[in-house]
Amino acid sequence: MRLAVALIACLFAGLAQAGADSGCTGDIEDALRRVQPKVEIQGPAVSPHCKPWPPSAGKVVAAVMAFEQGSDGERQWLGVLALLDARTNRILHSHRFKVGEDAVTSVGEYSLRLDTAPYALAPGVRALGLRYSSASSGPSAADARYGDELTLFVPEARQLRPVLGLPMSSAQAIKGCLGSCPNAVWDEATLTIAVGAAGPQGWNDLLVTAAVVRESNAESAPLDRKPQRERRVYRYDGSAYRREAEAPWWEGYCCTVGWTGR
Repeated sequence: MRLAVALIACLFAGLAQAGADSGCTGDIEDALRRVQPKVEIQGPAVSPHCKPWPPSAGKVVAAVMAFEQGSDGERQWLGVLALLDARTNRILHSHRFKVGEDAVTSVGEYSLRLDTAPYALAPGVRALGLRYSSASSGPSAADARYGDELTLFVPEARQLRPVLGLPMSSAQAIKGCLGSCPNAVWDEATLTIAVGAAGPQGWNDLLVTAAVVRESNAESAPLDRKPQRERRVYRYDGSAYRREAEAPWWEGYCCTVGWTGR
């Protein structure tokens, strides 16, 4: 009996510590569950993350978490991204999304993370970033891989509207496959975003740079590890950011959360 009590106590202590590490509180979780007041979201909270929203001088909190739905084999997650009043936990702007489980898609403890970098898109408009990383290991051999998906949202009325989605980490097989294929050669790209000058719509261009490195597991002469840099300009067209030139391979698929490239 004492052992069972001790185990339960350890479990609750672990859950409390996980909540503290995420920056979220029970009141914030309750607010996200009631994003639609008439229908409270059920299911355990997964991958919570909460941070102060910098432009608000401590008056607003950014929060995201997913709520597990269904059962093993047919799981999916209902996620909520929101900006809340830091004093009352009232939701000011929000976005709901669904993630369905498949061979390469899953939600784990650290799959959802807020990105509050200064994405200043226009006078008085700052985007909130949401990063998603799948908890699934994916296929053992693949031709390409895309991860660390970043979606940028802007507050609009009561909503958070997605305006850009990019995988910030990509890989493409040149010879063989990604993973355990012998004598394989592949390119890996790591993306960064800088804010540029204002475009025709008055919103700032986004300058996306990919640092591309060629890798190999072949037992041959070492490859040149100096990154090759490729840049694309993404310009706001009145509804979203669109690429101004041909599609690079590293843009790939994006995004599982909130963005479909529309």
